[in-house]
Amino acid sequence: MWMNKKQNLKASYYNSFFALIVIPILFIILLSILIIRTMMVDSAVSNIRRAQDNIASALGGEVKDVSLRLSHFVYVNDNEIIKNAAKTSTKDVAEKYRYTKILTESFHYAMVPVQDILSAVFYMKDGDHTYMKDDITLDIGELKASDWYQEALAEPNVVKVGFYDRSVTNSRKNAYTLTIAAGLSPGMNVDRDGVIEMAALFTSSQTGRMIKDYNKEQVLGSTMITDQSGNVIFDAEGTMDLLPGYISLNQREFQYRTNGIPYMGVVTEEPVTGLRIISVVAYETLTRKFNRTAAVIVAVTLILFALFYRFSSYFLKSIIDPIHFTVEGMKRVEEGDLLVHVEPKGQPELRLMIHSFNRMTRRLKHLMQENEEQQQKKHEAEIRALQSQINPHFLVNSLNSIRFIAQMSKYESIARMAEALIKILSCSFRSNGGFYTFKEELEILDGYIYLMKIRYSDGFEINYDIEEGCRSCLVPRLILQPVVENSIVHGFSGLMDEMGKLWLTAHEEDGLLSIEIRDNGKGMSEEEIRRIMKGEGKWEGQKDHVSIGITNVKTRLALNYGQSCYFEMESVEGRFTKTSIRIPIRRKEPENQ
Repeated sequence: MWMNKKQNLKASYYNSFFALIVIPILFIILLSILIIRTMMVDSAVSNIRRAQDNIASALGGEVKDVSLRLSHFVYVNDNEIIKNAAKTSTKDVAEKYRYTKILTESFHYAMVPVQDILSAVFYMKDGDHTYMKDDITLDIGELKASDWYQEALAEPNVVKVGFYDRSVTNSRKNAYTLTIAAGLSPGMNVDRDGVIEMAALFTSSQTGRMIKDYNKEQVLGSTMITDQSGNVIFDAEGTMDLLPGYISLNQREFQYRTNGIPYMGVVTEEPVTGLRIISVVAYETLTRKFNRTAAVIVAVTLILFALFYRFSSYFLKSIIDPIHFTVEGMKRVEEGDLLVHVEPKGQPELRLMIHSFNRMTRRLKHLMQENEEQQQKKHEAEIRALQSQINPHFLVNSLNSIRFIAQMSKYESIARMAEALIKILSCSFRSNGGFYTFKEELEILDGYIYLMKIRYSDGFEINYDIEEGCRSCLVPRLILQPVVENSIVHGFSGLMDEMGKLWLTAHEEDGLLSIEIRDNGKGMSEEEIRRIMKGEGKWEGQKDHVSIGITNVKTRLALNYGQSCYFEMESVEGRFTKTSIRIPIRRKEPENQ
């Protein structure tokens, strides 16, 4: 282990320093160097891709420009140039010269002389041709066999574009020359004489010079251009010779190794022509700046470690004694001495720590005193609770005695009244849980109904409609009695000749136990319902036990079920009052056999 409990503080400090600081920092620096290397390589690749995007943009712009120029040249002034070009296809030398001169003037007027245009040529179906500016040095057979020439013949009146990695005239010949050839085969609606096979425009592309300029920066590597089939269109520096035969140019990036030297290739496709711009660069070139940066980082790290070591040796002397005194104080607290006080010394952080330790011991002592006082109060409350249980048990036992005497004296009605009251009181005083079955709740309610019928001389009746499955559902104790009591005490108090009626229904619906209690009493206003739901009496601020009981039911339902329960009262004055209760269905889990 890098820490030993028997080592002194200084040795432990240095061990901890190396284990927790030096090694992690070295790991982080190594990881950072790897990340920086990756980032710098990615940055170099991004520079290559930006250069390729610029080349692609320039090339695409030139292709669009030469296509528009050729279309304008052919169709300008109602195909006038085509008509004049057709008239140069004649054996009459004077007439041919005259129309060639007219054609050349139209060419200079339509094209607005620029340095990029090398030549414009009209190829006749009889094998003759007429050129403007410079004649083409390409072999006529090679020219007509070119893909762009054949594609233009196949689609009349549509411009097709091709490329040559050399000059097609006697001017501008260098290693970075790229020539764009645009051809349009006029249809019968354009060349009504039917003598012109192809109108072609040859321009010098700036792409070659751009590649030359970019290649001066070695970090961009060497660049070439191929078509979609992989045929080389432009390769001034022999980039294709650096690529192994197994490399696929359909991927955006690729890596390979030749003669032990790792290389990276970056490919960008020009969207207009589909040409691929491919750059190849050695990894050593990509990471040259990184190597210098990594060397600087390592040197700075070593210097910082040396300075930190010297600083730690000096600073350690000023923290040993304060920490030692603090440790001794902690030992005394561990032994139960909460009166300990450590004198603050040393560096500000250590003094703050010692002050915090002293405050902690004082707070701990205070909390222990508070805990002792709370335990004492709890003990006293338990004694009072135990004493309070004497009175309920006394009442139940006394009622049992009355019931026994009534039975012995053959007063069955008194015995039954005592039995009903015993059930209600026993349920109220029960302390072992707040739930029982709905069946037990109905039995308690039957006892209460029996007592209220005696009190009100059978002035009301109750009808039950209970689904059998509902009887086994668990419900909080005494949720029906306060609602029924409200119907009897308040609802039936205004009835004269009509018999008071109660309907209690219960059924299961969507996982809920749905209970409804309805009466035909005098009903209530919305204000009276609001006061009953708040536990108030008939007048503002007054309390009565019925309204308190309903509030208690609503509160207990909310405590037990939260938002998943429903308790609502609805009433129409002079007609009825309806109370609806919906609670999640729960049943008693079967006991293990």
